[in-house]
Amino acid sequence: MAETISINNSKGGVAKSTSVITIAQILAISGYEVLIIDLDPQMNTTKMYGQNENPDINIEHLFCVKQPQKSSVEEFIVPTSHPGISMISASRDYYELIYKIHEASKNYPVELTFRNNLEYIKEDYDYIIIDNSPFKSALSNCSLCASNGVLTPINADNFSYDGLMDLIETIQQLNETYSLSINFTGIYMTRVSNRTNLFKQMFESYEEMFEDKFIPVSIRQADAVNQSNTSFVPLLTYDKRCTAAQDYIELVNYLGLLDNDHYKKLIHYMKGKK
Repeated sequence: MAETISINNSKGGVAKSTSVITIAQILAISGYEVLIIDLDPQMNTTKMYGQNENPDINIEHLFCVKQPQKSSVEEFIVPTSHPGISMISASRDYYELIYKIHEASKNYPVELTFRNNLEYIKEDYDYIIIDNSPFKSALSNCSLCASNGVLTPINADNFSYDGLMDLIETIQQLNETYSLSINFTGIYMTRVSNRTNLFKQMFESYEEMFEDKFIPVSIRQADAVNQSNTSFVPLLTYDKRCTAAQDYIELVNYLGLLDNDHYKKLIHYMKGKK
């Protein structure tokens, strides 16, 4: 049964999509079956894995209509060229969908519909990773309700304490309203220069402020990240030995997402072995 992880931050430019893409790739290389769900209308994650918007599906049905069977949910899923990774592509219809979800919520608990529909396909995957728009909306609430855990990447130069507190409060409200057990897994720093005084100061401040909810694994700034994004090539494919790739592997390990057998498979890949 898949564990569902939502990557969420109300700030843009914090490497949210890069985190989704890279964490999913690490898990797939390790031998897990991964489903990526792109809920960001910018479609960066969708494009990275060579997909486009699918005009033949009605995305509203996935979020507002209880599907009658597994096959009706599978219609939203497409394979990618990367072994172990499937995807529900982003849609520009998300802009309108937000208002449809909001209207539907006046009549029934529509925020649980997406969660319930995903139950049909959870047995087919080990992990489901959700990329979210930076804007808080009815759609992001659907994503949170469908998640076991929520991760928040932050930058030292644009961190929003109020935004993070609002996210934590929203999770608590959804848990209470729907008797869920969504876990705020924690925050981690991205695009850092770890030799600077600013990084050291912010690291210590976040650690003191958030205690066990601050993840002590930071993703270093690396040219390879920008280059892989520009080339639409996932990071480990572009440069698996860059510092940021190493950091993401450490993050995945810290979160306990890899067991020993899958970790060995990842190490073989990193060493260039088949």
